[in-house]
Amino acid sequence: MSLAEKRMPGSAFIKTMRLKHWAKNALVFVPLLTAHQYDNEQAILSALLAFVCLGLTASGGYFLNDLRDLEADRNHAIKKYRPLASGALPAGWGWFGAICLPIAAFALALLFLPVAFSATLALYFLLTITYSLYFKRIFPADVLTLSVLFMIRVLAGATAISVVLSFWLLAFCIFLFVSLAYLKRYIETGKAENSDDKILGRGYVGGDAEAMFILGTASATASIVVLALFINSADVQAEYPGRNLLWALCLIMMFWTNRIWISARRGIVHEDPVEFALGDRASQIAGALCVAVVLAARYVTFPF
Repeated sequence: MSLAEKRMPGSAFIKTMRLKHWAKNALVFVPLLTAHQYDNEQAILSALLAFVCLGLTASGGYFLNDLRDLEADRNHAIKKYRPLASGALPAGWGWFGAICLPIAAFALALLFLPVAFSATLALYFLLTITYSLYFKRIFPADVLTLSVLFMIRVLAGATAISVVLSFWLLAFCIFLFVSLAYLKRYIETGKAENSDDKILGRGYVGGDAEAMFILGTASATASIVVLALFINSADVQAEYPGRNLLWALCLIMMFWTNRIWISARRGIVHEDPVEFALGDRASQIAGALCVAVVLAARYVTFPF
């Protein structure tokens, strides 16, 4: 523990909150875009508050997870530097974060957001705890749980602004999130030196990496097939005057999913695929293009 960390436990506390991982909660804004509520000031404020509530709840889960995995993290090449594992943050502060951050999130939700959002937040919290205590060590329940946690973020965004998620969005998201969950496990299994080496704290061995690659890329392909079916549906014909532009989304998604999986195979994606995407210029451009295509198809009529 450094002298600076001894004097400033607050910085270690904030580090354990993993604020950069809050970026995953940007999924709450997806229903805002797909329901075309981005010009509704109240909906925007509600989505922003939902983002904060999910972030606080997730941070509470990170504290609990780190407390649960103290011994495993201390024997991990990278995780041993986490504040709780290294001793930079006392365990008492860890329990404070694990308990008080979710309480603050639920207080905000109950005061300012619909009851349905609070119920969704409770489901997210319970599933996060269950994952940390149980599912993360069981395959493939861990992958499915991770994907559902991603999906709940989208559902939380919908309940916060009181809109109903479409079947198409749900189907697209679940396949895409399963792919990202497998990608996370692929990165971990790929670091094993031998095929029979067990992955610490997981239900996998190094030899499972190839299976993770196949299952993950297949799920990514399935998400793009669902997107293509959605573009050809009657719902799109009614809502998007320039609907043929939406076919560009399939190409963009193929580009992005292929890029992130090949990058992982080359060892460029080191830990979290979402974190990699946020720092990857090509991924940023792909995300911006997706938003631009949806808006153009919604408001511009094209002769093709």
